[in-house]
Amino acid sequence: MFSSSTAQLLNQLAALHRHSLPAYLRFTRPWVGYEDEEAVDVLRQLASDHKYLVDKIVAQLEPLGLDLPLGQFPMEFTSLHDLSVEYLVKRTQQFQQGFVERLDDLAAVMPNEPPARELAEEALGMAKGHLKNLEEAAADLAAS
Repeated sequence: MFSSSTAQLLNQLAALHRHSLPAYLRFTRPWVGYEDEEAVDVLRQLASDHKYLVDKIVAQLEPLGLDLPLGQFPMEFTSLHDLSVEYLVKRTQQFQQGFVERLDDLAAVMPNEPPARELAEEALGMAKGHLKNLEEAAADLAAS
């Protein structure tokens, strides 16, 4: 179905999403003020979309029977518990800017093998949309 190099690139794409900052934040409890629910929803949607992409990619790779590990969360994320949602949105916005760049680089080298190419482009499109949502959430939090 996929060449081994394409499977490795897809595994890298899955790993980036599975152990991203938004994925980690699913396991934290930020301090949330009365007017912060929309920002929390943005973070939750981001994490949900990352899980969706991981599941979709893994479903494509499972039939190959390859042992492609997805890795672990970076240790630096463990200090992100009990922080304000405003801080986490800003931090996630910074993360997402670099994430978009990494996905852009990965999409650029992804072979033109459907559905691998489509998965990479979908991931990049979602990441750009998430960045815009985070920018709007940060602006809303700063204004309140």
